[in-house]
Amino acid sequence: MNHLFWRVSPKMEDHHFAWILWYIWKGRNNKVFSNLDIDPRDTLKIAVTEAKIWEDAKVVSVPVVDRPIPSLPIIPGRWCFTDGSWKDKDVFSGQGWYSTLEGFAGLMGARNVRASLPPLHSEIEALIWAMECMRNLHQFRVTFATDYIKTLRENFHSSEIIYVPRTQNKKADGLARGARTQASFVVHMDDEPPTWFTESI
Repeated sequence: MNHLFWRVSPKMEDHHFAWILWYIWKGRNNKVFSNLDIDPRDTLKIAVTEAKIWEDAKVVSVPVVDRPIPSLPIIPGRWCFTDGSWKDKDVFSGQGWYSTLEGFAGLMGARNVRASLPPLHSEIEALIWAMECMRNLHQFRVTFATDYIKTLRENFHSSEIIYVPRTQNKKADGLARGARTQASFVVHMDDEPPTWFTESI
């Protein structure tokens, strides 16, 4: 409550406060209705991350004219490649996506979250996060491509989720694996690779 009444320095941005309250409420509901305990630090990290993603998604990016835009001659179109990365004993699972949409070509996202139980959850979480990001960018005609999940549609006027071989999903796969191996919580959404990303895009 100290943040609400500006008694703490540095002052928190107003939109962070709303997101934190929302995720505290969601955590309370998870405890009451599903008997799930969520670490308060994870709740705070997720709330701040989602607030930042929301703010970033509202900023209109101006495409660089002289920079070559990567093309996929084999599978052209309005694509968002997604992937999740999961290992049995790792603390985090990784999520990555890479966009080839007009006006957002080269935009990518990578983050890690507490590891889910089976790898399928990591793949679905990565896909859902990519869909949320595209929706926040007001991109409602998107073909989502993943090397694991074959069908799931939600919140789009026209969307497809298709299977692609791992060889055609290298960018999203690399981003997800890179995020998974970080020692701490990370999130990245930009048209430039994150500083911790060592593979070539």
